Amino acid sequence: MAEMTELSPAEEKSFLSWIKGTEWFKEYVKEYDEAPDLDTADYDYRAAWKAGIRPERDPYDKNKFHWPSSDEGGKMLKSESHPTAWKEYFMRETGKNPDEVGITKADYERLEKAGRLRGRTMLMDSEIE
Repeated sequence: MAEMTELSPAEEKSFLSWIKGTEWFKEYVKEYDEAPDLDTADYDYRAAWKAGIRPERDPYDKNKFHWPSSDEGGKMLKSESHPTAWKEYFMRETGKNPDEVGITKADYERLEKAGRLRGRTMLMDSEIE
């Protein structure tokens, strides 16, 4: 992700009004007893809003709301340092949701380091030996 999206004053007002009324925002406040940091460098909420992206329930995380990692054009909305950005790269490389196939960040890093992620396939130990 390059730079965070800047909105005009009118857009910012609309964005804040919209996001504070979302079920995601309410769920976050209820769980963490504080509002989410909408200015964090980890996720570009404003770019997501402008692109019409909305958080969706994640069946692999107790059905909590999650924001997509990228927009429809493939632009990353999460920063490289976001704790789950690696999942987007895994999905791009393999076409599989890491949560669905039981891959952890440590697994991903091991597979990547070993050169086992290649063009929408994942080479497992049994395939290499």
